[in-house]
Amino acid sequence: MNVQKFIAAAVVFIAAGSAVAADAPVAVSAAAVVAASNLNLPTVSITSGSGQSRAAVQAEAVEFVKHYKTAFAVQLEQYKN
Repeated sequence: MNVQKFIAAAVVFIAAGSAVAADAPVAVSAAAVVAASNLNLPTVSITSGSGQSRAAVQAEAVEFVKHYKTAFAVQLEQYKN
């Protein structure tokens, strides 16, 4: 019985993880919901409207890289002044 619970929990987490990785709304199957209710696990629905979009995150990362300075470069600037 413990192995079945473990497998059911693994299926639920894998389904949720792949839905998050795909950047799509979670469409949990009925079997996963039943498995989660048998294990007393909370189910979380993630919608695409929560959080920042991929484009916004990428733009933020690009800006960071443009203005990034290594610790060594910062130290050199401090020594110059």
